[in-house]
This record gives sequence, C-alpha cells and structure tokens, in this order.
Amino acid sequence: MQDEVNLPDGSKVGGDGSIVIVGPNGVGKTRIGVFIAQNNNAERVAALRSIEVGGIQMQTMERARGEVQNALQQITSQHWTQSYELPTLISEILAEDREAAVLFRDQFESNRTTDPDEKLLNTRLRRIVQTWNNHFPGREININYAPTVERTVNGNSISYSISQMSEGERTAFYLISRVVSCQKAIMVVDEPETFFHPLLARNLWNSLEELASGIRFIYLTHDIPFALSRRNAQFAIARSESVVELLRPTSGIPSDVVAQVIGAASFSVSASRIIFCEGKRDSYDNPILVAWHNCPKTVLVPVGSCEDVRQCVSAFRVERITTGIEAFGYIDRDGWPDEYLNSDPNIKVHPVSEIEGYLCLEPVFKALGVYNGLNESETATRYNAFLSGAKDHIKGIVLNKEILNRAKKRVEMDQKALLNPIKPHVEIEELRRTFQSAMPSGGWNNYFATVFAEEEARISASHSGSTTEFIRDFPAKSYYSQAADQLNLTPDAMIRTLGLALKLSEKEADDDKRLKALRDAVVSVLSPHLWVRSI
Repeated sequence: MQDEVNLPDGSKVGGDGSIVIVGPNGVGKTRIGVFIAQNNNAERVAALRSIEVGGIQMQTMERARGEVQNALQQITSQHWTQSYELPTLISEILAEDREAAVLFRDQFESNRTTDPDEKLLNTRLRRIVQTWNNHFPGREININYAPTVERTVNGNSISYSISQMSEGERTAFYLISRVVSCQKAIMVVDEPETFFHPLLARNLWNSLEELASGIRFIYLTHDIPFALSRRNAQFAIARSESVVELLRPTSGIPSDVVAQVIGAASFSVSASRIIFCEGKRDSYDNPILVAWHNCPKTVLVPVGSCEDVRQCVSAFRVERITTGIEAFGYIDRDGWPDEYLNSDPNIKVHPVSEIEGYLCLEPVFKALGVYNGLNESETATRYNAFLSGAKDHIKGIVLNKEILNRAKKRVEMDQKALLNPIKPHVEIEELRRTFQSAMPSGGWNNYFATVFAEEEARISASHSGSTTEFIRDFPAKSYYSQAADQLNLTPDAMIRTLGLALKLSEKEADDDKRLKALRDAVVSVLSPHLWVRSI
C-alpha cells in the first residue's frame, strides 16, 4: 500500500488503513475526492454513476481495456459527468475470462498431471460471481454477453436480465467489478452506501476490503453509521472543498459517542460552538434550547443521558479529537448529588429537575398566561392551583420513591469515589484484602442510615418548601402537563410559543409587543442558568 495520502490542504495521512471523510451534502466532498485521486495516482468511484447494463459487446482484451481506461480518466478529470464504464468493464472481464479458459485448456492438454495456474481459475469473473452471490442469498448471477440472475422462490426458479435488477443488486455488481479490477494502491469511493440497506453496505464493503487487501480505501460519506463501521479507519471531517480536518484517535471513546461527535462536527461546518444536551431530537430539550441558542455559530446536539453529555463534552475538550470548536453541555438534575452535577465547569446544570420544569417556573408560567390574555391576578391564582395540585400528586409511595431514588444515586456516586483509588497489586491476596476492607467511615450500616435520613430530610423539605426547591427536586414529567392545563394549553403549544418568543428578532419585536414582552420575561428568568445565547 502507499504509505501516505496527500490531502487538499497540504497535509498527509500516514498508515495503511482506510480513511473515512465525513461531511454534509454540498460541503465539497466530491472535489476533495477528485483532488485525492488526481494527486495520489488513485482510482475513483464516482457518486454519479451509470449502472445500466444491457447487452455486452464482444471485444478484444486490448480494445476493451483501452475503453475502460478512457472512462476512468474521465471520472477523475470531469467529475461532474456521469460515469459509464460498466458495460465496457464487463466486456474486458469476459474477454479476460475467455483468454484464461483457452490458456487453461492448452496447459491441461500439454501436461495433464500438472496443477493449472491458480490465476487461470480464480479470474475476476469468478470472484465477482462468488462475492455477489454471497451477499444476495437465493440468487445466482450469470455473467456473459447477456447477463442474467436466477432467483429461487419457494423452490421455483425465476430468471431475469441484469437490466431488471434492483438498484441495490446492480450497485453491488458495479462496485464488486470496480474493486476486483482496480490496479492502483488507492481507491477513492464517493457515497459507498448509496442504494444499500445499512447492513448490506457494511457487510459488502467488509468483503471488498478483504478481497482487495492491497488497496487503501478512502470513503467520502455523510452516513455516520457507515463511517463508524469501517474497521481501524482514520476519520476526518470535510470542512470545505479544500479543508479536511483529521480527527485524533478515538479508541478510548465509545462508538456511540464518536457518532455524536462526528455527526455534530460534520453537519455544522460553520459552527464554532457545539452544545450537547440530554434527550433526543423529538424531546423538549431540543426545541427549547435550539430557540434559546438561535445562533448560526452554535449547534445543539441531543445525545441521550447525562453521562452521554459528559462523554461528548470530554471528547471535544479533553480528548481533542477535533479542533476549532468549543464544546459545552446541559444536564438535568434528575436526583443526582450536587457534587456530581457540578463537577464539570463546561456543563451547566438546569435549575429544574428536567427540561420540562422550565414551563413550571412561576415567572415563565405567568408570562405565558399574560401572553394568552390572562391578567396578572388570574395567572397568580392559576399558578397556585397548579402548584397545589402538583404537590398533592406527590405524596405517599410517590414521595417515598423520590427519596429512594436520591438515596440510590448518592450511594452510587459514593461507592465509585470509595473504590476508584484501589489500584491493581502484584499479590492477589493483598488486592483482595484492600477491596474487602473498603468502607465508609463508621461502617456500611451507619452510612446507609445516614444517607437515607439526609435524603429523606432534603426531599421532605423541598416538598413543603419554596416553589424553586420543589421544581428543582421533583421530576417535572409528573406534573408539567398540569401547568399547561391551568393555562388551557397543551405542553406542545407552550413549547411552540416559547420558541416563537425566543427566536423573535429586534426588528420583528417592534411589530409584536406581546411576543416581545414574553421573550424579555423568559430571557430574564433563564439567562442566569443557561450559556450565553449567541457568540
């Protein structure tokens, strides 16, 4: 394999593993691929390719090979045109197979006791057929001058021409043919996953990498799962048609976190700040925080749990797998101890138990009420009714469940702190003694009793205490819909209205005083707790 690959910005990539360049549509991946092909003596598989195959013309080996080379040169020099080399390539493969059959016959007739040359048996045609059949069970491809596929369904055989193949079948046929025919040390593949089910894309390219172990593959894709499926690959982000940012090795970061990191980096080419939050794209975290950070240089990425947020922020700030982007995070309280929540200065903790709690803060509730036509006295009455109902709902076993939840999470954190200092020891007995003797001051019984008593006191105080304490410590999902009911709204309607207000520009504010008043009230409440809105 070639030792180094030249990139458009003048940098070089060493090693011999595959390279995966990730980026959104329109960022310039195709031009990057063309540059790499032209400046590294590489073959290129274009994204814009013709895979139509009718009848195959019978040609001499030399003529077919010349036409194939002309077509491949055009793919690199005129990247905006559609490739058309497949029929001629198959003609060349058939001519080669025909010549191999003649040589095999001649060798066999001259000396029937000698094993035939392996090259005469394992031709390109045979490798294409075997690979294709392996990935399409129940079907067998027959490549001749009128290629066909035979499919077996419930014991019955159905034959159809190659032109009637599905897009996935024909694309696989094309890619296998190109890979087994590649004579270069590097092959650049644009959109390798197109027309494939994700599992087929991964499995097919695994097979092709094994089939052509002497080729270094460079993939250009916007498909994050496919990118992560490449084994021992070097990842890079396409920033523009001339800038490719290599990511640092990520072996210590879970693949699902790498997916979020690469996805955020590649789909936010202009961003200089990435903010990770809990939840998914369809959870309330996303619309609330996207509206708050209505800034072209900021991208918000929901990643799941509190720990996922921590890992993603660490991947950017500590592991430094990409540069030029600052990473921050938001996490819900969810009953975790304050020591754990406040341990990373780059992650802000919501002042509410979870994101829905923002709808239940008294100033936000009242501002929404006034916006929807209620007077201040009526909104105050309705808020008190909401709060009374929410507290009344959380009692008995529901209240006890929250006490238990907090006690468990505190113990979980304390145990990690207690056991983390224990290091491996050359003597197993010494290691066993150290592990078995690890316990909090006063012993486990006293520790559990203390933790439970303290968390019981805290939760009980929050339940009977101020509104701020109640919304901070009790899960908002159990009562936020009651806040919406008091305003004769749905939670979705409340979120939409907040989004409209937070996205209101100063120019638009002159024409919508009511929405401006709502925006200003909400911004005043949230600003102390969230990252600065724009950069």
